[in-house]
Amino acid sequence: MLVREILDNLLRERGVSPELEQDFLYPVYEKLHDPLLLPDMEQARDRVIEAMQNAEPIMVFSDYDADGIPGAVVMKDFFRRAKYDKVTFYIPHRHDEGFGLNMEAIDEAKERGAKLLITVDCGTADIEEVAHANSLGLDVIITDHHESNELPKAHSVVNPKVKHSKYPFKELCGAGLAYKLVQAILAKERFGTKEGMEKWSLDMVAIATLSDMVPLVGENRIFAKYGLDVLRKSPRPGLQALCRKLGMDQRFINEDDIAFMITPRINAASRMGVPEDAFKLLATADLREADALALHLEQINNERKVLVATIVKDAKKHLKQRGELPAVIVIGNPEWRPAILGLVANSLVEEYSRPAFVWGRDGDNMLKGSCRSYNGYDLFELMSAAKECFVEFGGHAGAGGFSMTLESLQTLEERLSECLSSLVEGDKEAESTGIEIQLKEICEDLWQTLSLVAPFGTGNPKPIFKIKSEIKDVRQFGKAQDHLELILKPNTKAVSFFSTPKSYGLELKPESNVNLHVHLEKSYFRNRPELRLRIVDILAA
Repeated sequence: MLVREILDNLLRERGVSPELEQDFLYPVYEKLHDPLLLPDMEQARDRVIEAMQNAEPIMVFSDYDADGIPGAVVMKDFFRRAKYDKVTFYIPHRHDEGFGLNMEAIDEAKERGAKLLITVDCGTADIEEVAHANSLGLDVIITDHHESNELPKAHSVVNPKVKHSKYPFKELCGAGLAYKLVQAILAKERFGTKEGMEKWSLDMVAIATLSDMVPLVGENRIFAKYGLDVLRKSPRPGLQALCRKLGMDQRFINEDDIAFMITPRINAASRMGVPEDAFKLLATADLREADALALHLEQINNERKVLVATIVKDAKKHLKQRGELPAVIVIGNPEWRPAILGLVANSLVEEYSRPAFVWGRDGDNMLKGSCRSYNGYDLFELMSAAKECFVEFGGHAGAGGFSMTLESLQTLEERLSECLSSLVEGDKEAESTGIEIQLKEICEDLWQTLSLVAPFGTGNPKPIFKIKSEIKDVRQFGKAQDHLELILKPNTKAVSFFSTPKSYGLELKPESNVNLHVHLEKSYFRNRPELRLRIVDILAA
């Protein structure tokens, strides 16, 4: 198959018409929408400018995840370049304070002397908290992308998803909206900053966009593509230190490196109760502090892995004792920390092929947990059908969070399983059905073409290729010999991490024929560029 035919197939799969092909393959920064089209943006912009011109203290309150933290860094970049030092940052403790604004944080803003409070990636649903801020004489500017039926009476609510929004693109992440606020401010008042300097903050927008699983289309595609370019040459000491610690070559960072290497370290900081350390790492200009924080985050991530593995092992032990399981799993322990239970739920879904609700107890003695879906069932719809069981719940089709009383716990599993039977399996995101090609068609030209379609992620799945081949050699590699490598005749490498031949239920040996489902990737291990195949599945020939 010709490379052009493969490209046409990929564009057709993604619903990209010939008229939109150029915009899709070659995103243009200048085609970002005017930020003033966002609801309340003009008044938000003017209020920030007024605060800076009058030397008013400002507090930026961001969410604690890999969207909110990079978004806070975008704001810090702006104030630093503008040489405005009357600004402080507040990132809530995931376990003790939970998602969104809280009364104690608003009181803290008042104590700090703030006159203006700017949120990043939260605030849309915080009606009582904003009212409290108003009563203390604080103006609140909300930049957020979450949905809510009722809006708080804030000074400005900059959110493309509010009902009255006419913004052309609804799917920006929190950091993307923070960047939009910066764009709007600088278009009116540069505060002595050089033209275009704000683009150096696109590395943070890319991390957030690729971490928050927003669809990689429209403006998000522009942000991800340009942001990755910035990331590969970013002068941030923290990013450089993290790359060194993880053995990544910064010049070749891609979306997988963000998803599997950078994002987990940012999220680990909040899951383990130190979100400010991730913020400091990304924002610091100090080389020594960057090295220390990169090491610290790696240690925290390792602790998080051990903690999650321990809980998963404990959960599986209890589930095994129960014998036959219901359609929905509910399991928990008051000793389990709610902040890490989404990762536990993921493991249980993979193991038991059904939705999982996992609970622990938070700092206020409330039973709180996370849930993950299976097979496209809409979790938000499921929780809505059993809403009497929850004190609070939220999320979307695939993942969510909840809190409940001890009394409702007794019947929760039975009630959710009963409700699941009335739901239909959701429309799972359309995945590539696979393009059949021959091994000899794997070449640099194909790689360069796929690079035009990248970055891959939500709304733009990584292409799967189907290849029939004969195995030349089979081996395990890595320090622990826990990765699988196949050499395909005549001499193409195909790898699968944390796998053995048994992982695919086949006898893999030299001279046997196989049908492979693979992604094409380029490895830069030890600074040697090499095209190779990443195994998705192996089927008998």
